[in-house]
Amino acid sequence: MPWPIIWLAGAALEISHLNTGWMVPDEFAARFVYTYTGYIAARYIFALTRARRRNRGLRSAGLGVWGLFNAAMVVAGLAPLPFYSLGMGLIGATAVATISSLLALHDVFKPLRYSGRNSIVIYLAFFLPMAVTRTLLLKTSLDVGTISVIVTASGVIVSLLMFWAVRGTFREIPVRTAGAVLAGAETRAKTENDAATGGIIEASTGP
Repeated sequence: MPWPIIWLAGAALEISHLNTGWMVPDEFAARFVYTYTGYIAARYIFALTRARRRNRGLRSAGLGVWGLFNAAMVVAGLAPLPFYSLGMGLIGATAVATISSLLALHDVFKPLRYSGRNSIVIYLAFFLPMAVTRTLLLKTSLDVGTISVIVTASGVIVSLLMFWAVRGTFREIPVRTAGAVLAGAETRAKTENDAATGGIIEASTGP
């Protein structure tokens, strides 16, 4: 289907603020449009962040305006409303990309750059360490803010540890499989070629 149709469908789901009580459809409706926007607009987002690296003053000023606007919308109670939430979500995502490009300019944020390059690893694996850590910490007397920081850190760190533990194993599987397939194809091709060549020779030297 054409991407505008898919995007409009995703936007409609987000605007609907679907609330069935089931986590999967509700979360899908609320977040799909942002994932899909990142997919179709990736090259423009990267171009935007590269351009803003060359103009730090303008970028910082834009972030300041966004911060004031975002705070005003939240205080006014407009942020969670339909249409407003979608627009603010898209603007906020752009701001996050801009902030990330700013942080990436400094070596002190190398761990964040590494996490960004492996964000799919964290995204797919964070749930398990997060759930375990949260369950354990909620039984303690720690305040919610401290628990949130520890849970977030565990989700990122444990996900990367899991990645480091298995990356050698899973990286070799497709390489070996591809090599085996290519080797098999080459062997079959050689066999067929030899057979064809032998047939031609036999026919040419026969009675």
